[in-house]
Amino acid sequence: MSAPQIPKEQEEYKFFPDHVLTEINVGLFILFLCTILAIVLPVEMTEKANPLITPEHIKPEWYFFPMYRWIKMTPEAVGIFFPMVVVGIFIFWPFIDNWIARVAKSKMMPLIIGIIGMVIVTFLMIIEAIP
Repeated sequence: MSAPQIPKEQEEYKFFPDHVLTEINVGLFILFLCTILAIVLPVEMTEKANPLITPEHIKPEWYFFPMYRWIKMTPEAVGIFFPMVVVGIFIFWPFIDNWIARVAKSKMMPLIIGIIGMVIVTFLMIIEAIP
């Protein structure tokens, strides 16, 4: 039995550069088409922004609500430096966790501290989300 014969055209079609260049051409054509459509048919979502008028109330995205509420509730220095302390706690939490477990002689204490932190963050988020 002999191996099946492959037609000559399929033998010479290589992934690089033949297939890669075809994909690049198609991608550039679609990019060109989208660009032309965006220029010819621009979409306006709302009225244009006026840099001289500040909106009545600017609200951040939902995932920034706890920090936004924290900054509004606390003095400026606390509102700025406390988030840096929280980031430091997140970075060094494995070491802090071991230290708390040794000092408190309980593995539940770090868990309780984590739950209290999550409750505070959730509370701040809900308070800010309510209009």
